[in-house]
Amino acid sequence: MSQKARKRKVKTKKVSFKDKDWYTVIAPKSFNFKPIGEILGVEGNLKGRTVENLLFDFTDNYSDISLKLKFKVMQINPEARSCSSIFIGHQYTNDYVRSLIDRGSSKIQSIINLTTKDGYGFRLTVICTTIRRARSSQQILIRKIIREILKEFARSLNHEKFITGMIFAEFQNQIQRVAKTIYPLSSSTIIKSKLIQVPEGGEDQEYVPHDVDFEIVEIDVKRSRKSEIKRTERINVKKLARPKSRTPKKEEEVDIDESEEEEIEEET
Repeated sequence: MSQKARKRKVKTKKVSFKDKDWYTVIAPKSFNFKPIGEILGVEGNLKGRTVENLLFDFTDNYSDISLKLKFKVMQINPEARSCSSIFIGHQYTNDYVRSLIDRGSSKIQSIINLTTKDGYGFRLTVICTTIRRARSSQQILIRKIIREILKEFARSLNHEKFITGMIFAEFQNQIQRVAKTIYPLSSSTIIKSKLIQVPEGGEDQEYVPHDVDFEIVEIDVKRSRKSEIKRTERINVKKLARPKSRTPKKEEEVDIDESEEEEIEEET
C-alpha cells in the first residue's frame, strides 16, 4: 500500500465539547491586567485568537463607548485557565467618524508607520477636521505637524507608554495644540491603529497609567505667507463655529413678597 493511501486512512480525532475548557483573557500591562472576557477551546488551539472590547469596559465613561480595542492571545496558562494577550490595534466606529466631519469643513487625513523606542511597529490613521474649509497650503502644513509630532513621540517612548498616549487622547491634544495655530480645528483624532511589527524577544515595560504626564512636544514649522492664518480668522474664531441650536428660554417670573406688594399699593 502506498503512503498516500495510508495518509487517507488516518482520521483526525474530533474534539468534543466536553474536552474544551473556558479560559479567561487578561489585558496587557497598558490596561492594568484587567480580565477582558472568556474564550472556549483546547489549550493548543487558543493561541492567536483575537478578542474585541470597548474602551468603556476599562474606563466606565460613556464618551469612550465608540472606541473598539483589539487584543490577541499570546500565552496560555493551563493551570490558572487564563491567557495573556497583546494589544494589536483600535478603531472608532463609522458613525463616530462621520460625526466628526461637518459640511463646509476640511478633512485632513494622514496614514503613517511608526516604530517605538523598543522596536514595536504601529500604523496610525489620523484625521483632523477644521471649522471651515482650509486652503491647500494650510492642509499640507497641518499634515506635516501631525507626522512630526507622532514621530517624536515614537522615537522617545516604549510601546506601552505609546499605547497609553494614543488611546487616552494625549497625542491628539498635542497635535491640536500646534495645528490650531495654522487653522482652527474642530477635532483631532487617531481613528485607527494596527500593530504591524513585534520585535523578537521583546519584553513588556512597566505599567503606565492613563493619567501619566507626557512631555510637551515642540516642533519647528516653516510657515509661508499662504499658510498663515488670516488675522480676522485668528481673532474671531467664534464666528467661524457653527451656531448650536438652543431651546428658547422661558420668560423669567419675578416673585414679589406680600410686603413689597403693600409698599407698591401705598405709593400708588
